[in-house]
Amino acid sequence: MREQHSLSELVSDRLPTLLKQQKELERLQRCAEQIDGEIVGTGRADFTQDNVIYEFNHQGKSFHLIDVPGIEGNESKYEKMVQAAIAKAHLVFYVNGTNKKPEAETAQKIKHYLNRDAKVYAICNLRGKADSYEFDTDRESLERTHKDALATRQQTREVLEDILGAELVSGCQSLQGLLGLTGVAFDERGLTSIHPSRTDLLKSQRAYQQDFSSRQAMRSFSQLDQLHEVIGQACANFEVDIVESNKRKVLRLLQDTVNDLKKQRDEHQAFSDKISAEILECQKSIRLSFEELKTSFTKRRSNALGIFFNDLSSAARAAVEEHFSDKDEVERVIQVHVSAGQEQLAKRLEESQEEVLQQLSQNIERALKRLQENAERVSFQQRLNTAASSSISLSSAMDAIDFNFSDFGGFLLSIGGYAASGFTIGTFFFPGVGNIIGAVIGGVVGILAAGLSYLFGGRNKKIAEAQANITEAIKKERVASEKTFERDTQAMLEQIKTQIEGSTLSPLDDERRKMADVGALFDEKIASIQALKNQVEAKPHGTI
Repeated sequence: MREQHSLSELVSDRLPTLLKQQKELERLQRCAEQIDGEIVGTGRADFTQDNVIYEFNHQGKSFHLIDVPGIEGNESKYEKMVQAAIAKAHLVFYVNGTNKKPEAETAQKIKHYLNRDAKVYAICNLRGKADSYEFDTDRESLERTHKDALATRQQTREVLEDILGAELVSGCQSLQGLLGLTGVAFDERGLTSIHPSRTDLLKSQRAYQQDFSSRQAMRSFSQLDQLHEVIGQACANFEVDIVESNKRKVLRLLQDTVNDLKKQRDEHQAFSDKISAEILECQKSIRLSFEELKTSFTKRRSNALGIFFNDLSSAARAAVEEHFSDKDEVERVIQVHVSAGQEQLAKRLEESQEEVLQQLSQNIERALKRLQENAERVSFQQRLNTAASSSISLSSAMDAIDFNFSDFGGFLLSIGGYAASGFTIGTFFFPGVGNIIGAVIGGVVGILAAGLSYLFGGRNKKIAEAQANITEAIKKERVASEKTFERDTQAMLEQIKTQIEGSTLSPLDDERRKMADVGALFDEKIASIQALKNQVEAKPHGTI
């Protein structure tokens, strides 16, 4: 009795648990194949929050279906995911579930993601509960029952073709997705394969079954077969589609490169034209400064030489009058004055030379400084225009501007540089002063000797004649010296001009040519890439 009691207690205690476990096992067995509906959206915004890959086989070949987050609304946090998925895709399904044509902004987003790499097949998903198909006339045609379906489909295709291009829109169809799903969600035993947790889908399936005569009728009416055929064709032609898709990618990249190069070329040309105009204005200013230097330099040198000869003539006349009877003293006095006059002449010439060259240097530096400032202004405006077209903030554009005109730094003529050129000019000039003065001294002494040897006549008359002879001799030497002096002046000016041309104006011309060479290089590269693009486009369909 004790053992029977124990067995009874055991059965009483364990049997409910065993029955419960058996019931759960049976339920799990029944649900083993019930997986449909688990991946269907719940209606919550952004239900798909990551790329989800589904693998399936078709005629022995494996394919992937990548489900990406929706692009309506703010999908910026999913943008990289969407781009990564579409980069791998060769056919993109765009599902319009709004019962109205897509916004142009949505089509622009699709274009942005596609980058002309893949074709798009649009699906207009129509919504309808079972009572929408209660009568026989409601089940004749999907687009007839849904009054706005045809217009939505046509408008969807028009919007996509208008923005993407007709060649990238491979098709557009209506689909009653919920009806199609519930029509195929059955196993080989005819039992539902919808997961038990999706009571909403199970309810819809039962309701649709009451209105449609068969599961095939549900499937046909939903137009799921039409979509099945599209997918089948894509799978059958996937190798050709992959080649064509890759060709589109290559062509898109080539075209994008051409467009970018053209944009950069045009921007460079606009910048180059403005900078070239500024360089020409700078060169004009420098040449004008040199012309001003020529006038001032020639006048100052001529005045200095005139002062020398005028003072020499006056001193010679005074020496003759004061020391007429002593030829040696007259000669000594004149030589002393010539020596002092030579120092004064050299000093005046050197001072005037330094002044005009310093003024020229300052004028050139100001011209180059204006060029630099104007170039910075042109660059600033150029970057602002680029920033505006690229929707970059003003502050960012200003922060990005770091225009460096250091390439022109070697062209700047410093005062120190002109000191060196002044020294060169000075060594060229000063021997000429000595030669001129030496010739004058010789002429004056010769005339003086002739004048002093004249012993007849009154003293005053002799002095006057000697002074006249000396003055005439100095005048002749002055005329001859001025011609030599003018040649020396022109030679010096030509040397200054050569220095300016070689160290400043010519490099500025080179810079203009360099900017033109850059434009030509852009054209050359654009032509080369365009030729390659034409070769790819000429390849037969399905080949590359």
